[in-house]
Amino acid sequence: MGFLFSVILPVFNSEKYISGAIRSILGQNFSKNNYEIILINDNSSDKSKAIIQSFKKKFKNIKLINNTKNYKVSYCRNLGIKKAKGKYIIFLDSDDELKKDAFLNIKKIISKKNHDLILFLEYQFNKSKINREKVKKIKNIDLFIKYDNKNRIFNPNCWNMIIKKSFLNKSRISFRKIDIFEDQIFCTEILFAAKSIKILPGTFYKYILRPLSLSRNTSHISFKSCSNVLINFFKLLQASNLPKHKTIFIKYRINFIMDIIKIYLNVCSKKQIRKISLDFENKFKKIKIKNSLIKKYIIKISIFLSEKNLLNLKQKNINKILNKNYDIFDKIFIFGFGVVGRTLFHVLKSNGIKISGFIDNNKNFLNAKYFDNRVYNIKNLRSIVNFQQSKFLVFICQKNKIVIKSILIQLNDLGFKRSNIKIFNTF
Repeated sequence: MGFLFSVILPVFNSEKYISGAIRSILGQNFSKNNYEIILINDNSSDKSKAIIQSFKKKFKNIKLINNTKNYKVSYCRNLGIKKAKGKYIIFLDSDDELKKDAFLNIKKIISKKNHDLILFLEYQFNKSKINREKVKKIKNIDLFIKYDNKNRIFNPNCWNMIIKKSFLNKSRISFRKIDIFEDQIFCTEILFAAKSIKILPGTFYKYILRPLSLSRNTSHISFKSCSNVLINFFKLLQASNLPKHKTIFIKYRINFIMDIIKIYLNVCSKKQIRKISLDFENKFKKIKIKNSLIKKYIIKISIFLSEKNLLNLKQKNINKILNKNYDIFDKIFIFGFGVVGRTLFHVLKSNGIKISGFIDNNKNFLNAKYFDNRVYNIKNLRSIVNFQQSKFLVFICQKNKIVIKSILIQLNDLGFKRSNIKIFNTF
């Protein structure tokens, strides 16, 4: 009898977290004869390999694959899929964990029907949007895509999917060679190809937001990955028989990537922008779209990604940030360790403006450092600096109005004046 589950974990320099990830699997109330753990060590330079080997000696259901060089996450997951012997594939990032009884809950679902795909929707950022009763009534892929086009509840993360191995083999879907945001294409293709789906308004996964994970990379690598994702979405749009609801779905994903590009653009040098833009242009020339409306849509995007437009946009963004005299402030903090906050940091730093640190309410970020700048939380910061005696400026990098209001209350309690707070939520 084969395994019911194959859990695939790419690992790269995860010595701080990999033990927790592995223990969350081994701690499941489930026979170890019914699942395997496939760990792909992507040429880690820390103690990750040694930690995995210590587990492997004790548990026969653990498989370790050691890459001779760093191939990145897409390659590792594809390798894991190839080696997997389980009936269903589960993806886990090396710094995250499975929830208690995850295997038992998943088994209950597939014991009723062998779905191609089990999709768990809940994610810490979309809980308020999910109408649990309506979601439970969705019985097929097309209805779900149409529902998501209206309600925007789907997060394309492969770790929110349980995928039948035979379906994956038959569909020949794999991860594209993209460093970051590789899930965007993979999850879209899985969703479009699956014939049988079970959608649940919950999660089996414990996503832990870490300060130094690859998805939080703020550099030209992120920008380059975004441009590659766009090219792959354009290729999906080439299908002349693609129904309207799937076309709309892809457009939403493209718009999401475009918003990210507008942020990451600001940390790229002129040389990097030129190289990425030229690479995009060369790949774009090979895209052949028959539908005139879609063709017009992607041409508009290609114009946006031209070198000239990107350089002009970056300069416009920088001018917007630098339209303030920062010399009058003793200290400057950035509230929000997300993509916008880190990008703003790089823009200020590159223009000679010193940042005193980050502030974030996420406990996982406490005392982390980013380019030697410490991440504080409000309680921690209160004991270190006196906001009433010094002149401070705080950038609030947040889009959510409710969260902004909460942060303003926190800063007000510290004695902060509203005039010393700048809400910065977009580039």
